Amino acid sequence: MKKIALSFILIVSAININAQTKGGSFCVGISGMGKNTWLMNKNIFDRPNSEQEVEASLGTSFGLNMSIYFTQNIGIGMDVLYSTHNQKFNGTTDIITKTPYNSKIHFSSIDIPLYLRLSTNGGAYFEVGTYFSMITGATYTQESSLSLFNGTKDIKANTSSFNAAPLLGLGIDINLTDNLILSPGLRFSYGLSDVGGVDGQGVELTNTGRYPTYQKTHTLSGGLNVGIVYRFDI
Repeated sequence: MKKIALSFILIVSAININAQTKGGSFCVGISGMGKNTWLMNKNIFDRPNSEQEVEASLGTSFGLNMSIYFTQNIGIGMDVLYSTHNQKFNGTTDIITKTPYNSKIHFSSIDIPLYLRLSTNGGAYFEVGTYFSMITGATYTQESSLSLFNGTKDIKANTSSFNAAPLLGLGIDINLTDNLILSPGLRFSYGLSDVGGVDGQGVELTNTGRYPTYQKTHTLSGGLNVGIVYRFDI
């Protein structure tokens, strides 16, 4: 991660020198995102729906963002975000009692998206880059009428500490004043790393009794990202 940050600083420094000769801008601000989140695992999807059915889930991101434009329409950006990624399930606990349950896998992470930003003169923008995520916490929670199965357990030991996910974004920059900008848009990402974890019943995905063939787990998310930034002309 230090190498990533150092590389970005060097790139920004080089572009800043270029911007001083061609004209450009530097933007800094805050952003927040509400997103639909999924954990994609073929083994889980292949289980009977009555056992563990995947539900639509929500996550959030918020933090700081910065970008530098070295021409009027081309720039690069970096965010530092605290994020959550959730996956909900429902089903029955076993084939005998068939007790209904609800469960949730919850990841928390520090995300550092690095991206290229392309803008039109009218304010529309397109982003392409990669999320670099440090997963700082992971829990599994289950609720049912059988108190024996209820509760929350830490599953960080079964979960990867790092995830890389390409991102795509699009939106529009709206000038509130000459230098203050409202920037709403959509962002989508799909993780390339295997984040591991457990299934909807809290069983480790490495359990060969339930899953003879191991399948990787990938993150998927998409939602509305809103930023408020201040632009400095350079």
